[in-house]
Amino acid sequence: MPTNMGSGPRQSATRAFLLFAVISILPLACRPRATGPEQRYPIKGKVVNVDKRGSVVTVAHEPIAGYMEAMTMPFKLKDSALLDVMADGDRLQATLVVAGARSWLEDVVVVRESADPGATSVNSIEPKPGDEVPDFALVNQDCKRITLRQYRGRMVVLTFIYTRCPLPDYCPLMTENFAEIEKAIKSDPELYSKTHLLSISVDPEYDKPKVLRDYAAAHGADSAHWDFACGTKDEVKKVATYFGMLYWLEGDQVVHSLRTAIMGADGRLVKLYRGNEWKPEEIAAELRSLARPADQQANSDGYHGVGVIDSIDRVGAFLQIDHEDIKDLMPAMNMPYHVKDRSLLDVAAPGDKVDFWLESTPSGLVVTKIQKR
Repeated sequence: MPTNMGSGPRQSATRAFLLFAVISILPLACRPRATGPEQRYPIKGKVVNVDKRGSVVTVAHEPIAGYMEAMTMPFKLKDSALLDVMADGDRLQATLVVAGARSWLEDVVVVRESADPGATSVNSIEPKPGDEVPDFALVNQDCKRITLRQYRGRMVVLTFIYTRCPLPDYCPLMTENFAEIEKAIKSDPELYSKTHLLSISVDPEYDKPKVLRDYAAAHGADSAHWDFACGTKDEVKKVATYFGMLYWLEGDQVVHSLRTAIMGADGRLVKLYRGNEWKPEEIAAELRSLARPADQQANSDGYHGVGVIDSIDRVGAFLQIDHEDIKDLMPAMNMPYHVKDRSLLDVAAPGDKVDFWLESTPSGLVVTKIQKR
């Protein structure tokens, strides 16, 4: 949808307004989930945080008629390139689109009330794959004290939620994804015994153990395998800050980014996911790979797969491959894989059938070799 750039009429005041609107469609890394009918709502507000790393903009918005009260919330953008031109304090108007479990802003128009070259986005410090995650203490849904140390010997998948979160593609999606991970690995008793799921609430004032217990029951969580935890404000903040999670209380709501982590049985970070684009089957595959003894994980070329190139992302350096079963690794599925060398992106084109080989690394599964059939 084309838009025009312009400015308001000249006024005697010295403040200048810069109006810009950029609308485009960027290729998605993963295929979208099945969605219901799209609902659209006009939204106006003020930008309070631009998180380029998490690909979200946080907006203090006016009441959205027919959807939610005025509050401060994080939103995905249909065109994430806008994150490069937004700044804290900008006025924003857009269309909020809610489609099943996904939501985003499109038709975005931003008005900058002051040109502040010193304005910068908030970028948090995060751990790297291989870092040993420090111990922490929280309280689970059964009022029992839990620590990270007690999970040593098991792989842990950790995420952050809060039970009152109103956006379908934030906390509700994280909980839905964890439920899918549970289903995916429960059929393998040995793998199930080597793993544990942990959801930590960033709303400890409201999400007390009983609230978390009811929430867990409503989502069919196995309390022996999946803990929902809270703690004091300082205890929760310590864990969240370590993983680069940004959040703060705004009225009855918590404004937050998203972080999900996989930790190995040795307590070291394996992979950190910054948004909501990851898929349950992707994490389940990582867990299966990590659970195998080193001498059984792959041959010298890695895990061999056969599939069709669905799309190529040269910016993110990954291939979307719709593949058949990969022996000893995962069932047939459509998945994005980073490439070990960018030259591999030129070997095949979308629509080509290929042989490819995967290697398990601290940052996840990567394509090391690819051949057209």
